[in-house]
Amino acid sequence: MDFSMNARFNSLEASLSGVQSTLTANTSHIADLEEASTDYEHCISHLEQLCSCLSQENMSLKAKVTDLEVRSRRQNIKITGLPENIEKGNPTRFVSELLPSLLGESNFLRGVKVDRAHRIGPIGNKPRVMIARIHHDSIKTEILCLSRGQSPLSFDGDRISIFPDFPVEVSTQRKQFDSVREKLRAKGIKYGLLYPAHLILTHEKTKKIFSFPQEASYIDSLSP
Repeated sequence: MDFSMNARFNSLEASLSGVQSTLTANTSHIADLEEASTDYEHCISHLEQLCSCLSQENMSLKAKVTDLEVRSRRQNIKITGLPENIEKGNPTRFVSELLPSLLGESNFLRGVKVDRAHRIGPIGNKPRVMIARIHHDSIKTEILCLSRGQSPLSFDGDRISIFPDFPVEVSTQRKQFDSVREKLRAKGIKYGLLYPAHLILTHEKTKKIFSFPQEASYIDSLSP
């Protein structure tokens, strides 16, 4: 009987020894995994920081590119509705003569100096847009002001429209103020959009400038 018990104890001891070896191996493996997991966490944290920095840098570079594009197009106007080939191969001269004729020669006693003009977009069923760079900023501003005041414009029976030449990003930013501008118009409050996309309003002799529509939420409390 003692022999049988000893054999059973030996067998159990061997089994426990095997289990202990397995536990030791598993513990070592878990430790390795935990160490690797810590390394991965550090790596992921570093990559997240790097991604955040790159994202900020990308946003900064994108803003600079947009700013450069805005500056390069600041003197431009867009003219829509002009029939194709009406400029007869000389769009610059055509636009310089068109604008006083369209908006009133008395408004441009010294004429309109156009640095260059050209069509953009593919040739299709609709006339392409004409882009013109006006030499003097004050004249460009006057052109846009007169075109708004005299709208709708027509030339030889064709409906003509004149707009600022904004990059898509700027147009999107300005469009965000549409609902605010609607409220201001309803209240009869004087406002304007500063270049490239800032809302300015005057109420009770006080001027305020906003870069984001959320900043202008206080207009709900203004009386007409």
